[in-house]
Amino acid sequence: MAPLIVPTLIPSGALHFAAVRQSATAQDVIDALSTLDDVRGDVLGDLEDSEWAVQRIRRPQPGKPWEEEELKQLGNGNHAL
Repeated sequence: MAPLIVPTLIPSGALHFAAVRQSATAQDVIDALSTLDDVRGDVLGDLEDSEWAVQRIRRPQPGKPWEEEELKQLGNGNHAL
């Protein structure tokens, strides 16, 4: 089966492409992109290339505070690369 090519816009505004299997998850795309030198350079800029992670950010609904269980489900957001 041919790989799935996933276009991904990173925070710098650069467009990168990840080749993943057809059943890949978002984490698989992140893992594939994190191995590419171009992506690492775009994400890190002139920062040292060690101990960095991608973190998912989620906004609460307006006027609704976070529930303790919701916060526990999010975990610490770290996905070591």
